[in-house]
Amino acid sequence: MPSLLEQQREFASRILGSGTTAGLVVYRANAFGNWGKALEAAYPVARKIVGAHFFDRMAREYARAHPSTSGDLNEYGAHLPEFVAAFAHTQDLPYLADVARMEWLAHRAYYAADPAPFDFKGLSFMEPNLHAVLRPILAPACALMASDWPLARIWAVHQDDYQGEFDVNLAAGPDRILVHRPRWRAEVSSLSPGDYGFLASALGGAVLGEALEHAAAADPAFDPAIALAAWVQAGVIASLEP
Repeated sequence: MPSLLEQQREFASRILGSGTTAGLVVYRANAFGNWGKALEAAYPVARKIVGAHFFDRMAREYARAHPSTSGDLNEYGAHLPEFVAAFAHTQDLPYLADVARMEWLAHRAYYAADPAPFDFKGLSFMEPNLHAVLRPILAPACALMASDWPLARIWAVHQDDYQGEFDVNLAAGPDRILVHRPRWRAEVSSLSPGDYGFLASALGGAVLGEALEHAAAADPAFDPAIALAAWVQAGVIASLEP
């Protein structure tokens, strides 16, 4: 008797195949439809760039290469950036793969856990000479990305509530971005070299003193007092821990 895994693989093969049994056709249509809607939700900017018809066709090709392996459709679509980078029909849009990488980070940020409120009181009772050896912990929604393309601008002009001029200079990169969720939706912000150096060091586990040194090395104009206050206020730095 086939194992459960073998049965699941056989069923997936039938769904992705070309069988024309009535029940199979309906199930296949539902599966591809649900996967397509999941990709639309996770990658709205990429969909706007290529158009709905092209995106839907690409989504079907992606589904054949990467069928869902989880019952949670919010987890579906993680491999689309790599798929886009290799997809023959998107090679004339060299920035699209990085747009998709940015969008997946934003998608993950949307569902990330909320951090606890910053403990200002606990920090005030700590000896000041210990502050430099604390580790800045970023909120769970935060992610960083460096790209050759002006990702923050691409993100901004494709938001539903954007009302400015629709212009993107693709030669304006490189860009260093922070993806975070200050309130109820994900946001993308360009970072200075100093801010990027500091936050990247923090994500890598550096203590505060080390992170500030990396920031200053990347940008002599970096002001640690202003930066720390801004990132705590924005909810990017969730805590400072021993």
